[in-house]
Amino acid sequence: MDSFAPLFTSAKGLFIMLLFFGGSIFVHELGHYLAAKWRKLKIERFSIGFGPRLFGWKNKDGVDFRISLLPLGGYVALPQLADMGRLEGGQDDEDEDKLPPITYADKVIVAVAGAVFNVIFALTMGLILWGVGQPTTEGQETTTIGYVSDTIMTDVDVTEEGPAFVAGLQPGDIVKSIDGKNVRNFMEIQHAIVTGAGRDKDQNPKAVFEVQRGNETLEIEVYPKLTLINKKSGDRIRQIGISPASHEVSVLVEGSAAEKAGLQKGDRILSINGKPSYSTMTLRDALEDHGYERVTLGIERQGKPMDLHMEPMHAAEKKTTVAIQVPLKPEPVTFHFLPKYPEPQTKLPSPETKAQWLLYEIKGDLSEGHPFKPFIGDSLVEIGSEKISSLDQIQNAFSQHPLAEPVTLTLSSNDKLKSLKLPKDTKLTVTPTSLRPLLGLQLGGTVDIRHDPFTQIKYHIRTTIQVLKALLNRNSDIGIEQLSGPIGIRRVFHKYADIDFRLVMVFAVLLNINLAILNLLPIPVLDGGHILFATIAKIRTNGLPIQFIVRIQTAFVLLLFSMMIYVGVYDSLRWMGDHDEENRYEIRKELFFQKTIITSPPEKTNPPDSTPVPQ
Repeated sequence: MDSFAPLFTSAKGLFIMLLFFGGSIFVHELGHYLAAKWRKLKIERFSIGFGPRLFGWKNKDGVDFRISLLPLGGYVALPQLADMGRLEGGQDDEDEDKLPPITYADKVIVAVAGAVFNVIFALTMGLILWGVGQPTTEGQETTTIGYVSDTIMTDVDVTEEGPAFVAGLQPGDIVKSIDGKNVRNFMEIQHAIVTGAGRDKDQNPKAVFEVQRGNETLEIEVYPKLTLINKKSGDRIRQIGISPASHEVSVLVEGSAAEKAGLQKGDRILSINGKPSYSTMTLRDALEDHGYERVTLGIERQGKPMDLHMEPMHAAEKKTTVAIQVPLKPEPVTFHFLPKYPEPQTKLPSPETKAQWLLYEIKGDLSEGHPFKPFIGDSLVEIGSEKISSLDQIQNAFSQHPLAEPVTLTLSSNDKLKSLKLPKDTKLTVTPTSLRPLLGLQLGGTVDIRHDPFTQIKYHIRTTIQVLKALLNRNSDIGIEQLSGPIGIRRVFHKYADIDFRLVMVFAVLLNINLAILNLLPIPVLDGGHILFATIAKIRTNGLPIQFIVRIQTAFVLLLFSMMIYVGVYDSLRWMGDHDEENRYEIRKELFFQKTIITSPPEKTNPPDSTPVPQ
């Protein structure tokens, strides 16, 4: 439960949630309230939340303004709207009969006012964002592909060929449309892939890309893979293995080859050794192919082209790691450990250097009910009688490779020890530090964009409708469980508040457009449902039976709350899964030296590889 604590204990997080999430609900209900007051309807209650009253007050007109127990929305109780009054206010027939009837226009105006106020709220925040700028990155504002991965991870320990690579997409391709829909930036490209509903004759996911490659316009069929993005919730989304193009130098390492050659922040790298470069990854691939020889970067500085010549550094980024493969049944299990040094290393550490060895990956599954329960981040304490605090000691414990006799492996987790008997033939593999050529730079600058409020609204309307269509299309891979409820919305607000307050406003604009569109859907209980009932009643000479309306509304209230609980469960699972992944990420960061270590070139007779300890 520790993963839930920051959201509810952070004063900043609570303030953001109340201001924007609670504020969006308040604005919606305020629209209903003011419209009802304008149309001179009787108002009994203005509630934020549902269920029992927690606290509140009554004004001079007798309206009960309250905060209720369940923070799942809000309502304004209007007895003259008989279809909802019984559910929200519980008025009896006698009270209802004493009130004057209201017109069709009254019903429609009051029902639509909530959505109108959400749009006004969104426009107001959009106006502010137009002035202060919306933070984004160079990569997210392009439609040019910067890198195509030859593999993607589709499941735990499952790697498959990258769909984009197989289909023939290339760095430098400019994506014009996906499945016939134009895209304006990389966010829209990703969104179109995830919400896509195309399938081939075998019902496999399919997307049709229209790309510009040089002077040609090509239509390329890509077959996305469903990839696991959260182990706890089981969320899977379509992915194809591409990333956006970035050219601007955003990070320049002091004393690096790039800095010594005269490269500056803000320069745009366009080529390496005469070949186009589209991202940090394409640069790295080119360096790997070229080795440590002198390279030429074609750059653009303040609109002027120029060449810079430099020699790559011989750099160590990744630390030496060890893997212990245990021949368990029904399948072997491999435990991967990395060293956490007590202070930053300024040169390559030797095998006797003291370190805490942390478990950072487990490949294979222990049989169900196995008493040994390792967790990512556990410390390696002992192997047999050997205390572990260096690579030398791990190797000494495996003086014979593989083990000739069983020994015990002991881990520590929060000062609690856990042990596993290592059978004969347990193998140790050491993957030494590998060196690679580096220039000492990173691409992808941050930028502020300024779209007018109406352009922002148009973009968010398009996004919302795209998701709704995917939900209703049985060929898509988007389900109700992948929606976000109050818990998920609060998480996003909290996350964005820690990054940039303007992102909170961007999300608040999207949220209010979502609320406006969803509430106008012709579904009983929602505002669109009220309009639907009012329209049917106007068309019918005798109107609709009150009991019929109440039964329909009651059924949909139950369905709505059931769906919110269902979505909330998945929100919670997703939260726990993300928390676990954040912990793994923090551990895996220790795979890399805190500061790039510059060293001598590697021996050509010994290329970096995964090598076993000699017997």
